[in-house]
Amino acid sequence: MKRRWVIVAIASMALIGAGILVRTERNNRRFAKWAAEYRILAERGDAKSQWALGAMYEYGRGVPKDCVEALRWYRKSAEQGDAKGEYALALMYHEGKGLPQDDSEAARWCRKGAEHGNVLAQDALGIMYRRGEGVPPDDVEAVRWYRKSAEQGYPQAQYDLGYMYYYGHGVPRDRVEAYDLFQQAAAHGDDDAKQALECYRKGISIDPGAGLRGLQ
Repeated sequence: MKRRWVIVAIASMALIGAGILVRTERNNRRFAKWAAEYRILAERGDAKSQWALGAMYEYGRGVPKDCVEALRWYRKSAEQGDAKGEYALALMYHEGKGLPQDDSEAARWCRKGAEHGNVLAQDALGIMYRRGEGVPPDDVEAVRWYRKSAEQGYPQAQYDLGYMYYYGHGVPRDRVEAYDLFQQAAAHGDDDAKQALECYRKGISIDPGAGLRGLQ
């Protein structure tokens, strides 16, 4: 009986593995079809398709993974003023993918994406001002960009803005406003905000590295 169960288990695993392979192959064909369609439009100058094709090259979906080729298509998209292309190009500069790492260029392209309303770029630009990456450190500017992103409903920016209110960085300290922003972010699934609310309930700092300073 034991032997029979082992045989059944092996057979089941083989069937599951075969199913995964079939689904993977099906997904690969679908991605390849999308990549071909995006390429036609991208070569005609469509900025959104250029960004999409760049993303497929960056992550190896439907085409071989190739950061240099991804960079090429992101740049074409960004140079036409597409906000997603601008933010994607900023990330490539920030992470040094397909070219030397350069936070000054990352900040330049991130700003373009942020000014064109991309919530990810707005939050990222806030982070760059907070950390002084590619731009001079400036908490007031960080707050300004966090707010723009948060007002569009981006949960990470809501948390980031809440954090600034919690400690009074770039704005007068306001724990009530911070709590409200954490609640908004948590309602959208942000884990940092959920942790912050839990810390509130326990009466401890939201920042694990803050120690007693966070309770002041």
